Amino acid sequence: MMAGHFAAAAAMKAREPRVPTWAFVVGVQLCDILFAIFVAAGIERFTKTPGQAAGIRLDFIDWSHSLVTSLLWAALFAALFWRRGRVVMLWCAVAVLSHFVLDVVMHPHDMVLWPHASLHFGLGLWQERPLWWFVELAFVAACLGYYLVRRRRPIGAWAWVGLATVVVLHVLNSPWLQR
Repeated sequence: MMAGHFAAAAAMKAREPRVPTWAFVVGVQLCDILFAIFVAAGIERFTKTPGQAAGIRLDFIDWSHSLVTSLLWAALFAALFWRRGRVVMLWCAVAVLSHFVLDVVMHPHDMVLWPHASLHFGLGLWQERPLWWFVELAFVAACLGYYLVRRRRPIGAWAWVGLATVVVLHVLNSPWLQR
């Protein structure tokens, strides 16, 4: 749900413009950024699954994507913005936590409450081809629509580029192009 995460960042930016755009963009992707670092370090694992939904199986993502560690990453990320005030800190934390919430909807039973927990959960929408793509499309449209309606000032060229990029990311991630 890469496009969905970025669309959520746009909606949050429209709701709280005092937060730097880059903070929302990094915040909504922080769990995946940490996942890449942890995979490179051998802490987390995935297996490529060509021809299957998502193209990968997430074998162990507990340190980057569990609820407890997501709360930790959210608190640490928000702390970076302490000079900007509580509201900005809160929204930065929400950006990080939104990743966990959205992933629970998409991921197939690879989410946990804390690292090494035995109970795995996830609604597994990724496995429902092509339904997941349309659900994410609706979410992207809703978030970007909210951004466009909520903005209090004219939208600049860079904002249009960002919004278009989110749409292109979603289109390129379609199940019809992943074969």
